[in-house]
Amino acid sequence: MNDKLIAEENYAPDLGGIDLIACASCLAQNYESASHCQSCGYQLDSTSTLDPLKTIQAEGFMLRKATEGKPKFIVVLGIWIIFLPFLVVGIAVAISQFFDGGGFAGFVFFWLGIGLAYVGFIMLYRTTRNYVSGDNDTKNYPDE
Repeated sequence: MNDKLIAEENYAPDLGGIDLIACASCLAQNYESASHCQSCGYQLDSTSTLDPLKTIQAEGFMLRKATEGKPKFIVVLGIWIIFLPFLVVGIAVAISQFFDGGGFAGFVFFWLGIGLAYVGFIMLYRTTRNYVSGDNDTKNYPDE
């Protein structure tokens, strides 16, 4: 047990009473009162999701992590399962509204379909490109 205490003292030096915690995602040292990691943006406490803007940031962390560096195969598979329907439905809506018309509502739904297809395509393209290219840039996200 004494060796463990010595190892912990070497890992996190004494900063004059300032308590630091390690980020679970990138292992960067953060202040204990921080709600998100200063290095990678990962959520550090459960209360950070009470604020709507911080909730968006916490949910977006997974998608940002999936599009940076080489993701694991299970992440690529999950992104395909989530975003392939976005692409297919977006294209189907855009095509149906293009040929059926429908006035102003048809115009709005056409562009919503294009936007939905664009989001699906970008997520699939970036995630698959990073997986296939073999670019293993994991300096911010070490394997667990």
